[in-house]
Parts: sequence; structure tokens; C-alpha cells
Amino acid sequence: MRLQWTIAGLMVAAAAIPAAVLALHGTTSLALLGIGGALAVTLVGGLLMTRRLTLPLRECVGEALNISRGIFGTQIEFRGRNEISDLTHTFNYMSKQLHSYDLENKALVQSLEQGYLATIAALANSIDSKDSYTRGHSQRVGELSMAIGRELGLPPLELRRLLYGGILHDIGKIGAPERILLKQSRLSDEEMVVMRKHPEIGASIVGPVAFLAPVLPAVRNHHERWDGTGYPDRLKGDQIPLIARIVNAADTWDACTSTRPYQNAMPYQSAITVLRGLSGTQCDPAVVEALERALQKWVEQVTTAVESNESAAAPTPAPPAPSAQASQAH
Repeated sequence: MRLQWTIAGLMVAAAAIPAAVLALHGTTSLALLGIGGALAVTLVGGLLMTRRLTLPLRECVGEALNISRGIFGTQIEFRGRNEISDLTHTFNYMSKQLHSYDLENKALVQSLEQGYLATIAALANSIDSKDSYTRGHSQRVGELSMAIGRELGLPPLELRRLLYGGILHDIGKIGAPERILLKQSRLSDEEMVVMRKHPEIGASIVGPVAFLAPVLPAVRNHHERWDGTGYPDRLKGDQIPLIARIVNAADTWDACTSTRPYQNAMPYQSAITVLRGLSGTQCDPAVVEALERALQKWVEQVTTAVESNESAAAPTPAPPAPSAQASQAH
């Protein structure tokens, strides 16, 4: 806008100088009127011309700011063949190239993340495969953690971190002796001391991996309790990272609804009652509520699928026990 008024001012000044000279020499009013009309035409023409020049420049500035914010690929329209059109063509080419590079980089990052996830899953499976009772536990915890995150309105990046954190939360058990890890009865107090070291061992495994830094709290702090009596850091309430609070609730749910050597799987409603009882002591109340909403949506989806099968006269298999339903859902 400043350039537009500067050019217009120069044009007006250029047109005004002859008028001033004529006025000094006593030129007739008719001549002065003609000069005034020419001055007005010059002003309007100057404004229109400068507007045509400055509009593309302003668009270039605006789109350059968008590029600095990571918004690539936008194009500026300008007709004509002059230096301004050359500038807009160059800008459009740069914007296209940046958009192409951005897509390639995103595809590369996604491919790397998939590779990381496969590695993470393999690490988690190395723990789950040792014990038939916990097989699939880490994957279910990861998926349920994501479902809870959706109910809490977390963005996609945080949901992916919840998946990774859930899958990796027990990775520290790789350092537990098999005689303890595979014991078919409740652990003794001494054995529990050893087993309770797995969050710290897991953190030491995950810690050096920069990509996994955001999920480190899920590994180290998933056994912290809302009332501050958990381990290993005895964090309390909001001191516990949200990712750890979510994985804690998902882990507890899966433990309740899975058969273990010392415990039969709980029916769906019984497990809900247990989680409600732990709300405010072990678990974050807001996370427990989000967990219930996620499970209720799953129940509604299963009910809709069953009703759809029945309406289509398809043979409907006998429904699994409630505890199995909860396990299969996640």
C-alpha cells in the first residue's frame, strides 16, 4: 500500500508542476481547468496502475508467510508479461516444489514410524510370547489407550503416542527372571520387589531412543496412583503425566478382563465396577469416565453388528462371555 501511494504521489507531482508554472504566468482559467482535468486523470490512472502492481506483491507477501507456517502449494494468479508476472511465476514454482518435498518428507516419516512401530511391537511381543496368559496384552492396552485418548479429545499425534506407550508399557519385564515372570501363582513380597523394578528397567531401555521420548512417562509411570501411593516415583494426581494415567487405566481394565493363573477373567459389568471403585484412588476419575465411554461405544457397535446380521437372516454365532468381549474389544 505504501508503494502504491508513493507512485501515485510522484505522478500527481509530475502533473502538478506544469499547472503551477502556467498559473504563475497568468494562464487563463480555461487552460487551468484543462490542466486540472488532466491532473485528475493522472491521479486515477496512477492509482489503478499502482494497484495492479502492488496487489500481486501483497499476495506474495501473504503466501510467503503461509509458507513460513508450513502451508505449501498455494498459487498466485497474475496475468500479463512483466517483471511482476515473472516474480509470481517464480513464487508459484517454489511453492509447488516445497509442497512436493513436504509430501515426500511426510511419506518418509510415516514409513519410518511404521518401521519403528513394527520394532516396538516385536519388542512387546517378546514379553507377551513368554506367557500365554498375557499374550496380546500390550497391543490391547495400546489400542484401548488410544480409544480413551479419543474420548478425551486428544489430537492424532497424542493418540499415536498413546498407542506406542501402551504397547511398550511392560517392556521392562524383559529384565525380570523367568521364574518370576512365568510363576503360576501370586508373587511373594520379595518377588514383587523384583517385579516392581520393571518400569525403571523399561525407562532405561526406551530412554536413549529419541523418537520414543514422548512415551517414556507411559513406560516409567504407568504404575503411579492418583492418591500418590504408586511406584516408582510416588507421583500424585496431576503430577502423573496424562499418557501414564491413561495407560494405567487401560492396563487395569485388561488385567481385570483377562484370565491369569491366579485370577479368572471378570465379566464386563464386574470389571466396570472395579474401575469405578479405583477412580480417585488408583485412577484419574476423568480417565475412568473416558474409558467407560469408549467401552460403551464398543458395546453399541457390537450390538448394531449383531442386529444387522439378524435382519439379514445371517446365522448369528453364540455371543462370547462378557469377559471375553471386553478382551477382544481391545
